[in-house]
Amino acid sequence: MRKFFLFLIIPLIIFAQESKLLYREVIEGFSFEDVKILLKTALDGKNMNVLLVQDVSEKPRMSVFYVCNLSYGEKILRGFPQFGALAPCRIYILEREDGSVEVGYINIQNLVKGFRKYLTPEQVKVFLQADKDIKEAIKEVKGGI
Repeated sequence: MRKFFLFLIIPLIIFAQESKLLYREVIEGFSFEDVKILLKTALDGKNMNVLLVQDVSEKPRMSVFYVCNLSYGEKILRGFPQFGALAPCRIYILEREDGSVEVGYINIQNLVKGFRKYLTPEQVKVFLQADKDIKEAIKEVKGGI
């Protein structure tokens, strides 16, 4: 099952990178395991709860973090419950051949553009704050916290 998932996810990641569907950063100087620990710590510091870390594959190593901020989720899902199909946020980390680690997630700003007609101004603000929090956490990891 994991191989099948990897077979599906890697082409999706490549497509998403080229089409700007993903926000991503490449982190150098840290091992894959160090990035996992640092990312969880940085997300916790932004009040983003890591609900689950799913190890998807071993070659290449890849994990997916399921992350949410409960107060953000409540504000969004109350007015747009269908968004539950995309929640919680998923952040992937992928070990690259050169030893660096790629960290990425869906480009929330583009997601907001696509769903804007269904969102209240407050919900848009919440989405953009979540995006800011996640980006700041990733940049903290990149900077070595």
